[in-house]
Amino acid sequence: MPKRLLAVTFVFVAAAASCGGNGTITIDGRTANDHGTAEVSGESTLEFELDDFYFGPTVLRGEPGQMLALEAFNEGGEAHTFTIAEEGIDVVLEPERETTIEITFPDSGTVVFVCRFHSGQGMNGALEIA
Repeated sequence: MPKRLLAVTFVFVAAAASCGGNGTITIDGRTANDHGTAEVSGESTLEFELDDFYFGPTVLRGEPGQMLALEAFNEGGEAHTFTIAEEGIDVVLEPERETTIEITFPDSGTVVFVCRFHSGQGMNGALEIA
């Protein structure tokens, strides 16, 4: 009986690992701590987490030119930024603080967002066209 329980546990762990999250992905040549992808086409708001050291979700897939309000909350113990240099967005969020960040999806391709303080530790994400 214990062998059967072990096999079921192994299958569960393997399935959980294959669903994404808590691994790493590469976005435009940068390593990102992967905490999921959200399909946001047609949405106007999204709850968005900044934590030590990731964005959740890490990748947002939307429509060309779509505007989205990120209801951002810093759940981490350190200050973080949400920065998209080419769009002039650079918001600093202290621990346990929240704010709304307005973003616009590109007409094509991918736009990278980073935490200026922790990008080297994998705190990177992306806006992608669905």
